[in-house]
Amino acid sequence: MTAHPRGIAARAVAALAACLLATALLPASAAQAAPDFTTNEAGNPFADGWYADPDIAVYNNTYWVFPTTSKGYSEQTYLDAFASTDLVTWTRYPNVLTKANVSWASYAMWAPAPVQRNGKYYLYFAANDIQNNASLGGIGVAMANQPQGPYSDALGRPLIGQFYNGAQPIDQDVFIDDDGQAYIYYGGWGHANVAKLNADMTSLGTFSDGSTFKEITPSGYVEGSQMFKRNGKYYLMWSEGGWTGPDYSVSYAMSTSPTGPFTKLDKVLAQDPAVAKGSGHNSVVNVPGTDIWYIFYHRRPLAETDGNHRQLAYDRMYFNADGTIPRIRMGVKDNFADGNALGWKTYGGTWSVSGGRYLAGSSLGGKALLDTNFGDFTYDADVSVTSGSGDAGLLFRTSAPAVGTDSYHGYYAGISPTGRVVLGRAANNWTQLASTALTVAVGTTYHLRVTAVGTSIKVYVDDMATPKINTTDATYASGGDGVRVFNAAAAFDNVSVGPAVGAGVNLALNRPATGTTACAASEGPEKAVNGTVTGGNSDKFCSAVSAAWLRVDLGSTQSISRFEVAHAQAGGEAAALNTKAFTISVSNDGTTWTQAVNVTANTAATTVHPVTVSGRYVRLNIGTPTQTTDVATRIYELRVFG
Repeated sequence: MTAHPRGIAARAVAALAACLLATALLPASAAQAAPDFTTNEAGNPFADGWYADPDIAVYNNTYWVFPTTSKGYSEQTYLDAFASTDLVTWTRYPNVLTKANVSWASYAMWAPAPVQRNGKYYLYFAANDIQNNASLGGIGVAMANQPQGPYSDALGRPLIGQFYNGAQPIDQDVFIDDDGQAYIYYGGWGHANVAKLNADMTSLGTFSDGSTFKEITPSGYVEGSQMFKRNGKYYLMWSEGGWTGPDYSVSYAMSTSPTGPFTKLDKVLAQDPAVAKGSGHNSVVNVPGTDIWYIFYHRRPLAETDGNHRQLAYDRMYFNADGTIPRIRMGVKDNFADGNALGWKTYGGTWSVSGGRYLAGSSLGGKALLDTNFGDFTYDADVSVTSGSGDAGLLFRTSAPAVGTDSYHGYYAGISPTGRVVLGRAANNWTQLASTALTVAVGTTYHLRVTAVGTSIKVYVDDMATPKINTTDATYASGGDGVRVFNAAAAFDNVSVGPAVGAGVNLALNRPATGTTACAASEGPEKAVNGTVTGGNSDKFCSAVSAAWLRVDLGSTQSISRFEVAHAQAGGEAAALNTKAFTISVSNDGTTWTQAVNVTANTAATTVHPVTVSGRYVRLNIGTPTQTTDVATRIYELRVFG
């Protein structure tokens, strides 16, 4: 699988050794600002081509990513690497390790794990996908004198070539603790092991009880071990689900020891049907000298059905005050600072990236689209009409795109130097929905925002408080996002698509939710933020635990104007089951809470609570769950409005 963030002391040694011994292919200034992003703001994927299982290390102020080549087993005979000094622009180094330099490897070279020690660079890898102990293969280790290789087999045989504790020898991760002890974590087939590495990094040590391998398998584990340490706590991450399926995901556990025990705490990364599927097999990096962390992983574009069509991505990873990890939302941004338009697909027109902008030549309907599928959202971008008297703007809820002026199904909002902002929809023909006067100068950049929630569509230009267009249309519910020109050339920049924001927007909709133990698996906390109370008697969060609670992560600190709670009767149950007593609190860090609402004698089906508060986390605490002696809490929706 992957590997990374070593202990602080080990990182310092590695950085010093790298500085003295490594060839600085991509020199970076020590004074260069630390990359501080909310996601890959230059756009995911960050590398061209099909790759998976990325692992990342920092050598001499340069970030090195080593992935699996995502092809058929017989074609997985080499490993590439990617390097960056700023997490924005990346240089590819092909064939850093090939089967020609590993006498026992034939195919299925997987999940390289990098580490630096003893003046050498080590790359741990799996090969041959062995199915039993009679087969040759397993986990090997290669060495090189520089990060980009070439790497050569250090042993002439696998380091781990047998099944122990049921763990297939694949998906290795290497971690060096602050005391200098190195560990290797690995395992497929639903079993995870840890072993000690000796100081030579090419042989295995033993634990105090004389054993070489300790099983540390947490609940739900499938493959892809990843270990890192932060503030004295050890984090084990792993992948769950099937690697070709949409359910592939990442979960984690915490411990005070590098050997566990590890008890699953939560799933932190999973598919988002608006962004990508099959998100998993991760690694983690800490920006040196900061508490900025990123998760690197692979994912499959929504339109792809080939299991090997996986791409490399990264997103910001945050921590709560108690060290736990909030669920990670895959961001959709592109400021084109990396000089490319990876992830965009064009339909007509001429397109290029220059000067950190996406440039469209004049055409009658040239389009460029991301492979997204947003329903309710806010879409921001900077738009400049650089020549022509036509218009340029944003496509949203788009499907069936093709070359042609109106060859798509979806909506378009654009600005024109003729003095207007226009909104319309297309279905291989054009229907204007609204237009309003607006002074637009050629060569001037304007900030466009579209917020669509249900049938409501609002279009903003520069002034984000008052929409230029505010209308409704129910024709299209979801689809891709992109940009378009008509009889004009244009430049686009700072593209961002995410959850809807603004007045009247339910900030809790489909956000990560946790709570006390549910009455049934089908009545978990997620049902209270799914935006509906019409799904029948199970379309609710139900918990029979005393002092039940429900917590929602809004993703970032938000200004909140009101809460709404839909109780049992709102979902069709008896009024006697409406929540009687409850409080609502907010928090910026998930630890320190401020009470905003206190209700002691409710009987209503839906309660509305105007407030003036802010917070990232919202927690509903139940005092008295019903009007009767029934002990089960029933919350059909918890809504939070900005």
